[in-house]
Order: sequence, then structure tokens, then C-alpha cells
Amino acid sequence: MRITIIHNPAAGQWAHLEEVQQTAEFLAGKGCEVVAIKETRGAGDATTYAREAAALGMDLVFAAGGDGTVAQVVDGLVGTETALAVLPGGTGNVFARQLNMPVPGGLHARPILESARLLLDGQIRRVDVGRVSPRKRYGPSRHFLCWSGVGFDAQVNIAVEQESRQKKRFGIIAFFAVGFQTLQHYAGTAAVVRVDGRRISRRMVMLVANNIQLYGVFVHMAPAAVLDDGLLDVCCFQGSSPLRTALHTLRVMLGLHIQDPKVEIYQAQRIEVSTYRPLPVHVDGDAAGYTPIVIETLPRALNLLVPACAPASLFTDGAGMLGPETLWNWLARMARDAHQALLERSGLS
Repeated sequence: MRITIIHNPAAGQWAHLEEVQQTAEFLAGKGCEVVAIKETRGAGDATTYAREAAALGMDLVFAAGGDGTVAQVVDGLVGTETALAVLPGGTGNVFARQLNMPVPGGLHARPILESARLLLDGQIRRVDVGRVSPRKRYGPSRHFLCWSGVGFDAQVNIAVEQESRQKKRFGIIAFFAVGFQTLQHYAGTAAVVRVDGRRISRRMVMLVANNIQLYGVFVHMAPAAVLDDGLLDVCCFQGSSPLRTALHTLRVMLGLHIQDPKVEIYQAQRIEVSTYRPLPVHVDGDAAGYTPIVIETLPRALNLLVPACAPASLFTDGAGMLGPETLWNWLARMARDAHQALLERSGLS
């Protein structure tokens, strides 16, 4: 198996080049041919390296970074036969969390290396990819594995990126701090949303098109989302005032937004969003321009290496995945992880 590793050294709060090199040695020891370790130095590098890897016929590209890095790698791999494997090295690592993989800052001392071990025992599955394009095609398209957001959450992501030192220093806490500051003045605007051709006119503060269930670190924005059903699960949050934005934020964090009459939920293949004033857009946490835009799904457009610990509910058949967990199952899994982490930290593993 021929492999390229794409590593973003700027991702996350901790340096992880040494762990990436250890991972390459581990993969080589398992019979894989690690052709190259590519280090990104700026925006777009991950996409370029991924395209090169696909053109060279690599079997796998390991993306070591955060969700934004993974999205850029997807830009280069979508529609090819080269598979993506995600190694969590960023701040949020939401996609890795969604797959139940170890992440930085948790129990595991070497989450990237441990994730590689889990992935080598996994299986390659064909999954959907989201795509965001300017409605009038004046600009490039961007792809996403997790979600695309329009409005409030995109504004928070932009503000956090502008305060990159705070993100590096405080990690996830920086998003909460900036989010609270943004809440104090953020208001929605008039919008026209077309969901698979159906026209909906609303005062909107945020719209999120979800390809996965998890949003942020712990919130299940779209609990029914499936990675290979050819559909995006869309949440449209109505309102125009900072107070309404704050209420939506609180309900999302408590998981109560599903029952909120001011939140409309759809499953769709194509969503068009036009707004009275331009609203910012993001794909997997990276800025992706402003409205008007088109968000659509590309059914089963990417090969993804999925560990056996991924939840079965993410796939239409769920074969070979972790079944629904009871509280006892979850506690047992956490205990096993803690035990393994102690062994790693003590050098006994």
C-alpha cells in the first residue's frame, strides 16, 4: 500500500511533527510504503499535495491536521480512487471525534499514532462529500466532510482565525469566548433559501448543512445525518436579533433545537442561499466567501478509511461499525481508553 502523509504543522495547540514521523515509521513497519511526508506552509498546499498524490496513484492519503486541513485534502481527492485517512492534529478535530478516534488533549498521549493503528484495522467506504459554490460561479468551489455554515457560526470562525494566537493558546475555549462576543451584536437578515427547488423566504441568523451528526466538540446538530445516503441534513435558524441568536445558540448546545419551531430541518441534495446583505460562509471551519451560494451533495464521491470504532448510525448499512452504545458500553470503552493511555504514558505499552 502506497501512502502520502500531509501534515499541517500550524494546526492545533501542540507540535506534532515527531508523532507524525513515528506514525510514518509505524506504517512502514506494517508493510506500507510511505512515499512522502508533505508539510503544508500556506492555504491550498494540502489540496495541491492531495491532487499530486492522486495523480501518482497513491492508495491512501493520511491528513494530519484539523477539520480545515482535512477539507482541503478532500478538495484534492474528491472523485478519485485515492482514499482519505484522518489523523487528528487540530483544535477541534470534530470529524475524528465523530469516528470515535482519540484526539489531542484527551486521554491518549499519542493520538495521531493511536489513530493510525485503529485505521489500519478499518475498512474503506465510499462516502458523500458536500460542495459549496458561488451561485453565479464567480469563484472556486470548496468541498467539506462535516458541514457548511452560513451566518453566525461562519462569523465566529472568521473572528477566531483573525485571533490566531488566541486559538493557538486557548484552543476550543477561544471559540466560546469569541462566540460570546459575536453574540452581543450579531443579527440575522432577510434570506431566500431554495431547498431542492422549493423556495423559502425567512429572516435567518444561520443555516448549517450537515454531512455528519456531530457539530463542534459535543453537540449533535443533525442526529439523523448519514455519510452515504446522498443527502445533507439542513438546519435553518430563523430570527433577526442578537437575543434570538443567543437563544438558538443555547438550544443547540442543549440539544433542544430539533423541537424549536424557529428551526426548520430538511434533508436535501441542493440548497441555494441568497440574503439581503452578504453573510459569511464556511466549510469545515474555513472561510469560503459570502452569500449567494449553492450547497450540494456529491453522493459517494470519496473513498474514506473508516475505523471499526466508528458509530454504525453514520452509514446506511452500518456493517463492521460500532453499534449503538448504552451508558455501560460507553463507560467500558472510556475505561479501556484510560487504561491504554496510562500504559502509553508510563512506557509500558
